[in-house]
Amino acid sequence: MRYKLIQLVMAMVMTVVLSGCAKRSINGDLDGQWQIMKIEYTDGSVATPERTYYCFFLHTINLRSVGGPSIAGNFTYKGDDIKIEFPNGNVENLKLYGINGTAVDFKIRALSSSKMTLQSDYAIIDFRKF
Repeated sequence: MRYKLIQLVMAMVMTVVLSGCAKRSINGDLDGQWQIMKIEYTDGSVATPERTYYCFFLHTINLRSVGGPSIAGNFTYKGDDIKIEFPNGNVENLKLYGINGTAVDFKIRALSSSKMTLQSDYAIIDFRKF
């Protein structure tokens, strides 16, 4: 009986210790991988890139496209505003993702667990959570 009690206590301690090391979402519905469904540019043109994604986690963002460049950056998220910087970004590569500079400010027009719309001074981008 005493042996089972010790096992139970050890199992509980290990559960608490191991779960304390995991990085958890700090951005709510924003965190995760988002597939671009449509980009509507301010000039009225529309693009529907295939298999192109934004991935938000903690304070980092990764842009990737199958067959295209992968670009890492940092972001801050407060209220309905997302500020992103790509220290090693190339403006021409960023345009594939609806971004026209190495720093961009997005306004969140809509955000749920499955859909998101971001707006900058360059484009409005619709996403689905992938």
